[in-house]
Amino acid sequence: MISLKGKNLNKKVYSIIRESWPIHPSGVCKKLGIETNVSNISKIKYHFDVLKKNKKIRTTKVDRALIGWPVEIERLRVLHDFIRDME
Repeated sequence: MISLKGKNLNKKVYSIIRESWPIHPSGVCKKLGIETNVSNISKIKYHFDVLKKNKKIRTTKVDRALIGWPVEIERLRVLHDFIRDME
């Protein structure tokens, strides 16, 4: 794996979330090819938090697991609900 840091890692995490949603931080670690340990999962979770703050992804907790997906998908869900209500 090429050393990713800062904004480059943030862009890569966002790209992986867009390709493989819904996904856990540990799943992102696996896709990046880095070891799945507490330290690396915490680093990826930090990027989840940054992306959520910048309104690029949505997150939720299922039990103790954090799951993220792109905001576009939420928009599609709302559009689907709207169309379904028209029937």
